Amino acid sequence: MINELTFKRGNKVGLIACSDGIKHEFSSRIGELINLLSSFGFEVVVADTLMRGFSFFSGSPVQRATELNKMFKNEEIRAIFDISGGDSANQILPYLDYEYIRNNHKPFFGISDLSVILNGLYARTQMVSFHYQIMNLISKHRDEQKKLFYNTFFDEGNELFSFNYEWLRGAYMSGVVIGGNIRCFMKLSGTRFFPDPTNKIIFLESLGGRVNRIASLIAQIQQTGCFDDCSGLILGSFTDLEFHNEFPILEEYVKEVTSRSNVPIIRTSELGHGDNCKGIKIGKRIKL
Repeated sequence: MINELTFKRGNKVGLIACSDGIKHEFSSRIGELINLLSSFGFEVVVADTLMRGFSFFSGSPVQRATELNKMFKNEEIRAIFDISGGDSANQILPYLDYEYIRNNHKPFFGISDLSVILNGLYARTQMVSFHYQIMNLISKHRDEQKKLFYNTFFDEGNELFSFNYEWLRGAYMSGVVIGGNIRCFMKLSGTRFFPDPTNKIIFLESLGGRVNRIASLIAQIQQTGCFDDCSGLILGSFTDLEFHNEFPILEEYVKEVTSRSNVPIIRTSELGHGDNCKGIKIGKRIKL
């Protein structure tokens, strides 16, 4: 399968923080990332709202949304990389120019709290976006990550989005992928930014949270009726929970609350917060 997004040397890419702003002590890491992207031949455009001010934020919700809108409307910018995380991304959702974005899709990359933007953009514009952390390119797994990224986006491969998995129930699933970080995804529940789960594959992962917290979020999803309507469930990595060897408890609970719909379920360790993780496209139809 060939990846439909390709880059070439000279492309401009945007760097932004739509969730919590980046701490100033991480500025050297930002410089390292910019140098790496430049070595690929990218010209990096840095948003005014990247580093923190006097609080958690790199700007007000309107200011952060304005910077993202500007990057979507800048025809020279080929893709947008959000390197933030935390709790603040949903603040900007009411201020995005969905009418413009609907007619001018552009690749947007981010994970964690950016799950609210990935799914909000799909719900309002049908845009495909990318659950992937570009900071992985300067992680301890940088050599493998750079190879995956370059082969996928410069050599028309698909390695970054090809992941290994095991079946927990069933043997086939097909549908458009929604979801991401479970805590952040559920911030959208009950809002106009929550995607319709009907016939969708729901992807879930998490950095923090023991089994009691993750199970409570699974219960919330079940109580919204999503598991009755979806076509499949992808369980990515749950970093804190797995560190405490609690995944078997979560697996049994997920099977219990989805028993009525008998939804197909897979598990993969290659999607999530790990700096060796791959990516998945939110809003894209896949078959497994």
